[in-house]
Amino acid sequence: MLQRVVLGLGSNIGDRRKYITDAVKILSLKKNFLFIGISDIYESEPWGFKNQNNFLNCAAVFLYRSGPETLLTDIKETEKSIGRTGREKWHPREIDIDVLFFGNKVLKKRNLMIPHPQIEYRNFVLAPLAQLMPFYIHPSAGKTIIELFGESTDLGIVLSYRK
Repeated sequence: MLQRVVLGLGSNIGDRRKYITDAVKILSLKKNFLFIGISDIYESEPWGFKNQNNFLNCAAVFLYRSGPETLLTDIKETEKSIGRTGREKWHPREIDIDVLFFGNKVLKKRNLMIPHPQIEYRNFVLAPLAQLMPFYIHPSAGKTIIELFGESTDLGIVLSYRK
C-alpha cells in the first residue's frame, strides 16, 4: 500500500544545492518512490553545533511502496551514494535526509522515530513544511504545521535561498 512520506533534506558542505537536488533525483528513481512535490530551499544557521557553515534545507513529499525500515535503508543508501561520510551528531554533512512523517504513523524505535521528534523545535524544518503542507496535522502534537511554526521557540533565522 502506498504511504505519503515527508522527508527533510539538508546540506552544509560543498555544493549544497546540488547535493539536495541529487538526493531528490536519486530517491525519485528508486522503485519504491513516487515523487509528489518539494518546498523551496531555505538557508539557515546551523542548529546544535554552531561553528560550521550555514545549511540549505527543504522538505519533499513522496508516495512510498514499502515500510518505514525499508525507507530508512533507501535513505541511508542515497546519502552514501552522494558522498556522505560519518561525522558527529549535528556536525557538517554533504547530505542529511530525515524521515519527518510516514503517513500518520507514530513509531518509536531506537534507530527510527516517526514523526521526527524534533520537528516542532526547528524552524529550518518548519519553514519548508509550512510552505509545502501548512494545514497538515502533526500526528503526535495534534496541531497543524502552521500552528507549530507560529508557536516555535527556535530563534534560528530561516531565509528563502535564491542562488
